[in-house]
Amino acid sequence: MANLTTQSLVEYLNDRPGGVSSGEIESHFDVSRSTLIRRLKEAMRAGAITVTGKGPATRYFSADPLSALKAYFAKPHTDRVVAPYREGYLAPSPGLSDEAALKFRGIARHPLAKRELGKFLIDFACASSVLEGGTYSLLDTQALIEYGEKSPGKPLEDAFLVLNHKEAFEYLHDNMRLDSIYRVHDLLTSDHDLPELAESRHFLPANERGVVREYAEVDIALSTYLPPFRPGTGYIAKALQRVLETADSIQDPVQAAFYLLTRIPYLQPFKDGNKRTSRAICNVPLIRAGLPPISFVDFGKQDYIVSLLAFYELGDTRLAERCLVEAYTKSIARLGSPKP
Repeated sequence: MANLTTQSLVEYLNDRPGGVSSGEIESHFDVSRSTLIRRLKEAMRAGAITVTGKGPATRYFSADPLSALKAYFAKPHTDRVVAPYREGYLAPSPGLSDEAALKFRGIARHPLAKRELGKFLIDFACASSVLEGGTYSLLDTQALIEYGEKSPGKPLEDAFLVLNHKEAFEYLHDNMRLDSIYRVHDLLTSDHDLPELAESRHFLPANERGVVREYAEVDIALSTYLPPFRPGTGYIAKALQRVLETADSIQDPVQAAFYLLTRIPYLQPFKDGNKRTSRAICNVPLIRAGLPPISFVDFGKQDYIVSLLAFYELGDTRLAERCLVEAYTKSIARLGSPKP
């Protein structure tokens, strides 16, 4: 039986990023209640663990969700618990913590001027494409968008991945409604009827673009999460409509952006392209409120993937929150808006 120290407690919690109760810790380490309470207080004073809830709902977590979640998701997915779809995860809570939300309460209104929109399109098209595995740099993207110059030696599909992002965001900027999601998805995943793109994983045929899946089942690579699959019921289309209506009802635009960024990929309403669609559509509540949009430049791909897996499998939004705060802070700085 392991000795209960701050280090062994942190290691135990790192392997359980969903948090544990005091009873679970007591049982695992086989210690007395008084020893457990003493060790928990020591770990909290050292800033090694955090606690949420009160009474029977109290749960303990590693103080660093990044290392805890990375440790958990470093395991092969075959060693993790199967995570069935939970409709309750589409609720607006958990959202951003009060601390995170407050960081952006004082952002100055900053509607995009024409020149800024051009710069943002380059940032967004490049960054979101890279998150999909694209190889175009910011300079490559600028040359492609401003001069139509494709980067020599790089795949044709990567050029169209960038151009699709540009076209989709231009459409979204002119049609600032959440129900634009269907057309945005269509534009993001278009293969432009080019045979060279037909086999690319980035694009879909016309009959699957902008269309909510009904009979198509999706798998999340290297995840135990099982997205909803209820053929012939119209469930996913109705659930997506609820997600859009919920986002529209959230008064804080940054909270609404966070909700869309996490819940659309969780629902997986389309056969493919769900994450890139969420990165585009999450900007609707921000721009409608006159706030700067999020470009996702310098967005850590590995942390982003783990943050979504943490929500899919555990309902844990802490790493997703950290990713959003970092991404939005960088986007605001690049647009020259006052930092939060």
